[in-house]
Amino acid sequence: MKRIMQLMLMLCLPVLAACASQQTGKTRNMTINVVAPSKESAKAEDADVQEVVSGVKMLEAGKIQAAIDGPFNDVVSRYEAKYGNSKSKIYSARGMTDALLYSAASAIAKPPVNSVVIGPAWAMAYWGRGYAYNEMARYDEAIVELRKALALAPDDAQYLVELAYAYQQKGNWEQSLSLYQSAADYADITASDASEMHCKALRGQGYDLVELHRLSEAEAAYHGCLKVKPNEPKSLGELEYIRRLRAKAG
Repeated sequence: MKRIMQLMLMLCLPVLAACASQQTGKTRNMTINVVAPSKESAKAEDADVQEVVSGVKMLEAGKIQAAIDGPFNDVVSRYEAKYGNSKSKIYSARGMTDALLYSAASAIAKPPVNSVVIGPAWAMAYWGRGYAYNEMARYDEAIVELRKALALAPDDAQYLVELAYAYQQKGNWEQSLSLYQSAADYADITASDASEMHCKALRGQGYDLVELHRLSEAEAAYHGCLKVKPNEPKSLGELEYIRRLRAKAG
């Protein structure tokens, strides 16, 4: 449960704001829709986000399976019923920046695809289940759920970090490293605390790089975290560990 408190802040992000425009790509025979929710649908989406937050609080209280069976499954079931058979590509965004990013990705895809961007609750619920499975050391199940979250929000730093953690726990250092690197790239777009997310992603990279015996690169990753958050204790501790490894190797 030691990771849960660090992630509670990440859930305190706004539901997707209303977008004033709807773009139609007539020359490509496709449309891009950034959903401008009605007051009723916006209220419902906010309630869904709060339900996911309630599930995280259950995790904090040690009620891991209950969080999966209750709030997380409830939100997932509701959105799968509504959007599971959609012919459009559905994205689940935290805010306007990533919403527009996902819509643009659909527009430039080859071939271009129709897309609809909704609020964050659906992807958050998949993340919640993935996080819970990670806490139970059921990493393969966590990976399945986190992949679902990233299918809806492919640039979300929090989901990338959690998936990287699952692969790290399985000893898949290269896959984990790649995901942590992507998380660092997108932290400014999708994280409420970009500095904390950058540091977390860099620490994850450092751990993987040590396991891959790439100590100089690991040091650079930890120093990168320290540039963002001076005197960050975990990075300082890992740098001391690398120093001891080098001293032991002679």
